[in-house]
Amino acid sequence: NIAIVVKGVVTAIAPGTATITARADDKEATCIITVEQRTIQVSGIYLDQTKATVTEGETLTLTATVTPADATDKTITWSTSDPSVATVANGVVTAITPGTATITARAGNKEATCVITVEERYIPLTDIVLDPTEVTIEVGALFTITATLLPENTSEKTVSWTTSDRKIVTVRR
Repeated sequence: NIAIVVKGVVTAIAPGTATITARADDKEATCIITVEQRTIQVSGIYLDQTKATVTEGETLTLTATVTPADATDKTITWSTSDPSVATVANGVVTAITPGTATITARAGNKEATCVITVEERYIPLTDIVLDPTEVTIEVGALFTITATLLPENTSEKTVSWTTSDRKIVTVRR
């Protein structure tokens, strides 16, 4: 099952150890043969995407294919060019902050990359709170009203001010 011999020519069949014996008359000699698994090198690695856009806080799964399919060691190692922008573990990319990072998959001495663009997550405005909500002032006086946008990390940053009657009060921006 490990090796066969015909007229002194040994053919390796499978990994393991076999003893080859030669006999002539009442004499014999042996040779121990160790057959090792044939190493099949990685010839390439490919990712299902070469560029992608992800929103911060979200994940994306990259799938790597190693060739040939019967390569001896198809272990894939993953890395990122900028862990502050995107991290990667077993092909799962997590978007951290807006920016660009290159994700690299390596198998053997081959590598494939995917450029990840992380976009800012849009956080909708849920409310505007004014402080104060009612005030009495004298003619000609200035007063500041503070507008707080909620949630505090909303993507909306611009406040527009208007008045219901410009003859009574005006608003400076």
